[in-house]
This record gives sequence, structure tokens and C-alpha cells, in this order.
Amino acid sequence: MPNFLINVTTKGAKTASSSIKRLSGSLMSLSKVAMVGATGGAIALGVAMKKATSAAAEQELQEKKLTQALGKNADALIKQAGALQQSSRFGDEAIIQQQAYLASIGMSEQQIREMIPVTMDLAAATGMSLESAVKNTAKTLSGMTGELGESVGSLRDLSAEELKAGEGINMMRKLFKGAAEGEVKTMAGAMDQAQNAIGDAAEALGDLALPLAKAGSAMTKEFAEKAEAAFDALGDIDFGKTFENMKTNMGALTGMIIDSFK
Repeated sequence: MPNFLINVTTKGAKTASSSIKRLSGSLMSLSKVAMVGATGGAIALGVAMKKATSAAAEQELQEKKLTQALGKNADALIKQAGALQQSSRFGDEAIIQQQAYLASIGMSEQQIREMIPVTMDLAAATGMSLESAVKNTAKTLSGMTGELGESVGSLRDLSAEELKAGEGINMMRKLFKGAAEGEVKTMAGAMDQAQNAIGDAAEALGDLALPLAKAGSAMTKEFAEKAEAAFDALGDIDFGKTFENMKTNMGALTGMIIDSFK
């Protein structure tokens, strides 16, 4: 009986010890997983915030360019870009960029408002980029068909005077009306719109973080400038003379100490 109790006790202790070790190992594994997860989450959050602030900064830059090129408040055109994004594959940032280009070549706000939807339909119908569609359409107001003479043959039937009067733009409005909106109904269009929506969400998040990012950038710039000034100051030091002065002064100080003891 004693041997039986001893065996049971011994086996029980070993089993308990083994269980505790397994439990300890599991807890350690869980803690490692948690640490890795937390680190990965922090990195992912940092990357997301960087992308968000970059998106917000780019949007802010394009809006600033538009305002400067227009020479006045550009809220109406910015709102137009946002509305056109909802009914096309083009993001508002890309639209604002082209609005700014048209403003930079002297077009009025009204001309820009009328031309942008036409160029979006043209781009959708012909497969050219929005930038190319905008630049080539703008050329028609100078009496030239440019590359559009190849893709929109009927423009060649218009005289230079008619093109300058905007007849080319009116013709393309009738020819391609609804092409940009029609693309939204395709799978590719739906995916682009989803991407634009994600971009807008990132910009909204970036707008919240942008003031902090600007402050951080200013601090980094100030630190870099002070560090540069400090290194420049170090470069002006004559270390040879400095060490000679130190040796001379140390010698004089040592002499004074010895004389005082004497």
C-alpha cells in the first residue's frame, strides 16, 4: 500500500509538472504571438497613416495649384471634380489637376466647367488619358485639331475659326456624351470607383493627421538646419592651434601648482 501511494504521488507530481510546463510553453507562445501581432499592427498602422497623409497632402497640393492658377477661390471647381468622380472612373484629384492646367493657360472658370466633362467623355470613348484629352481639346480653341484630327475625323471638317469659336468642343460633346458615365457600369469602372472611394477615405484620415505631420516636418527641418550649422562651426575650428593652446595653458597651470607648493 505505501509503495502504491508513493507511485501515485510520484506520477501525479510528474504529470502536474509536465502540465505546468506545457501550460507555461503555451502562454509563452501566446505572448510571442501577441507581441508579434502588436508590432505588426503598429507597423501596419504607421504605413497606413503615411499613405493617408501623403494622399491628403497631394490633394491639398492640387487644390492649391488650382486656386493659384485661377487667381481666386476655386471651391466651385473643386466641388465639380468631386461630383464628376461619383459618375466616372476618374478621381477628383486627377480632375482637379487638369482643371488647374486649363486655368494656367488662361481659361475662365466657366470655360473649365464646360470643357472638363467633355474631355472625360472623350478619354472614355477613345481610350486616351484624361491629361491627353484635356490638352488636345484645349488646342482646338487655337484653331488646331492636333492628335484629335486622327481620332475624331469629323473635326477636320471645321475651319480654324469654327474651332476657335468652340465648335469642336460642341461637336465632341454631342459625339461622346455619356461615355464616362457609361464606364461606371462595367466591372473595371466599378473597381476604379471603389478605389477612388478608398482614396477619399484615406484623404479624410490624412486630413486629421496632416497638421501633426506638418509640425513634425517643421521640427525635423529645424533640427537638420541646426545640426548643419553645428557641423559647419566644427569645420571652422583649427584643432591644431586648439591643442597647442591647451598644452601651453596646461603647462602654465602645472607650473603654478608646483610653484604654490614650493
